[in-house]
Amino acid sequence: MSLPHPDFELYDNVGRTTQQITAHRDDRPTADDLHRWAAHDAREFSTSLPDEEAGQSIIDWTRQLYRVRTAAELNTVAQAVLGDGRSGLGELHTFLETAAEWCEHNQEPGIAARYRQHAEELSALGDRLAYLSEDHLASTYRRTNRSASAQPPRTVPAAPVVPPAPARRSAR
Repeated sequence: MSLPHPDFELYDNVGRTTQQITAHRDDRPTADDLHRWAAHDAREFSTSLPDEEAGQSIIDWTRQLYRVRTAAELNTVAQAVLGDGRSGLGELHTFLETAAEWCEHNQEPGIAARYRQHAEELSALGDRLAYLSEDHLASTYRRTNRSASAQPPRTVPAAPVVPPAPARRSAR
């Protein structure tokens, strides 16, 4: 069965990309075609979506990084975007899981599994980013506390020394 390809006249390769020519020869649409067709088919639904692009809030948080002066401030911004809970990364994970549920509900289990796989990969990335953040803070606070540790320690009364318990002999 041949897929309709409304954007491609037979034997008209003038101005076409290699991807378009190959797609036509293989009788399949290009990725651009698929996205354009989906946008056309969803145009009524699209009018009800928020005007702001989905990534806009991440852009705002990225701009905040230019104001950051300390590791603590960087951590605050990073946690808002990458941390647990209602962070940008957490919301993206929720989005992927919800997309997987939609695909399952609409009899597309293979695509649902791929969404879930990416959600798991995103979760693992979130864990690695959390460790990075903790390592950064630990490194920063170790450096700032070194000067304090160079000072003589305060004298703390020593705990009484408890004599070691006598060794037990076996009854053999």
